[in-house]
Amino acid sequence: MKILNNYSFRRKIFAGMLMAAGVPMLIGYLVMLQMFNITYENNLNQEAETILNAVAGSFDSAFSNIYDALRELSEAPAIREKLKNGEGTETAVYRELYAVSSRYTDYAYFSIYDAQGHKVVSVAENAYIKEKLPLDWSVLYEATQKPGEVVVRNARLYQGEQRVEFLRIATAVCGEDGEITGYIVATINNGLFDNMLNDLVEEEQGMIYGVDNFNELVYSSADSYDEEELRHARQELLETSEGKREQNSCLSMDKKYFFYTHYDDTCRLYLFYQQPVAALDHMKNASRTIAILSGVAGLFICILLSGYISNFIYRPIKRMQDGFSQIRNGNYEARVKVESQDELGQLSESFNVMSEHLEENMECLLTRERELSEAQIKMMQAQLNPHFLYNSLDTIKWLGKANEIPEIATISAGLAKILRMSISARAEITLEKEIELAEAYVQIQEIRFADRFEFIVDLPDELKECLVPKQILQPLIENSIIHGLEGRENGRVMIQASQIEGQEETLLQILVRDDGVGMTQEEVERLNHCEETQVNREDKHSIGFFNVNEIIRLNYGPAYGLHAVSRQGEGTSVYVILPVRTDKDPVSRVQ
Repeated sequence: MKILNNYSFRRKIFAGMLMAAGVPMLIGYLVMLQMFNITYENNLNQEAETILNAVAGSFDSAFSNIYDALRELSEAPAIREKLKNGEGTETAVYRELYAVSSRYTDYAYFSIYDAQGHKVVSVAENAYIKEKLPLDWSVLYEATQKPGEVVVRNARLYQGEQRVEFLRIATAVCGEDGEITGYIVATINNGLFDNMLNDLVEEEQGMIYGVDNFNELVYSSADSYDEEELRHARQELLETSEGKREQNSCLSMDKKYFFYTHYDDTCRLYLFYQQPVAALDHMKNASRTIAILSGVAGLFICILLSGYISNFIYRPIKRMQDGFSQIRNGNYEARVKVESQDELGQLSESFNVMSEHLEENMECLLTRERELSEAQIKMMQAQLNPHFLYNSLDTIKWLGKANEIPEIATISAGLAKILRMSISARAEITLEKEIELAEAYVQIQEIRFADRFEFIVDLPDELKECLVPKQILQPLIENSIIHGLEGRENGRVMIQASQIEGQEETLLQILVRDDGVGMTQEEVERLNHCEETQVNREDKHSIGFFNVNEIIRLNYGPAYGLHAVSRQGEGTSVYVILPVRTDKDPVSRVQ
């Protein structure tokens, strides 16, 4: 491909499309072949899933009825009395047993066993019904471990050389003290499965197997099968589907069979559906023919369109190339002609927008550099006075202490703390520090107003390290003291911090509340919806509220800020809504 480096972009496009003419043919072949295979496999999967769901539905209904029968028998008075005290006649026990189990005589045999596993009574006498069942394994062991629940366990019977698989379902009968007094056992033969599967699955379609949680075969719809291959498939599918029993799984075994599995919670069985892989073979030849024809057609179309597409693509790219050259030379007024509304036309429009933004940004950059230089000079000049005032206030504080005038020391210390924070370069401080600044301001106001109000702070420990813009509470407290408590005696100002759940995140809420004169609803609406242009510069209440609200929104976005609630004669509450942030969180600012 290095030979193409010496050619123009237009020729590269043409040559590249010709060189890639064989790729669409190969891709078309593979895609079509795969598409047909996937489509048919999906059909097989859907068919298997439908059959498994139908089988599971039938099993759910049958087993649910048997579970209900076991629970009903475990609550039967005659049976419970017989198992608890050995009292009562077997006739009464048999009557209750038969009344419930008679509905399931085709495939289920119900028996009652005492606490030692000895049979008390049964509705049938056959090889499936044992005179004694062990307590240290099998279904009675499971029932003992889970009293009050219905458990399922497989069992097997050997009739000569033939092995017969069947299920035992049991539940323990407990006395009032919780002690197990006996067991109700239902023995399920293959007649249940045969009756349900005859109408759902035909042998030529596939075979159904039932496997318990111990990977033991419980039922097979086929008279003969490869037991070793089936066991291997069961093991792999059980490992594949471990932890996701609600999902269907599929496995191909040695390119001979497809195995599908579904776990049924009601009967506690894995249901396996086996299909032969050979069902896909007859589709491959047709898929291959269609894929080859598609590849040839793709090659022919690629050759016809290569010349047209190369010229069509090259023209707008060449215009943008010339435009970039002009921008590189410092001409930010460069623009390209847009002749279409397709992707290339949109790219040309984007180029023009980019050029316009570059031109505007260069002008803004120059303006900001000038403003930054001026601001740095003004900042250095402005910091001289605060530093001087801070040193002077510190001298006044110590003079107040020396002359035993505590009010002077308190006011000087409070002003110094506020001034120190005002000249700090940090834009954010912890909520705990912000509260300390508020308390320093309140101490000054308490001296001024001769203890006419009470100041209360409620700050949970977990919120102390939350970051907030500095000096946002002082203007709000000032409004509460000067405007809210005007003409009041024994007023109250409270600050309360808490976390609230927003629509998308947890928020920090700071409540500044007073019990002063309050405001009219019209004043509250004007305050909550005021804009900078609407603020009355003589209204310090509005200016302080607006400035704090604007600082929060500029830092965090329009979703945050202040909201006032007030009633005349009842006081005013201002809610400060902020994101929950600490020094450990990444810095996030609205640009």
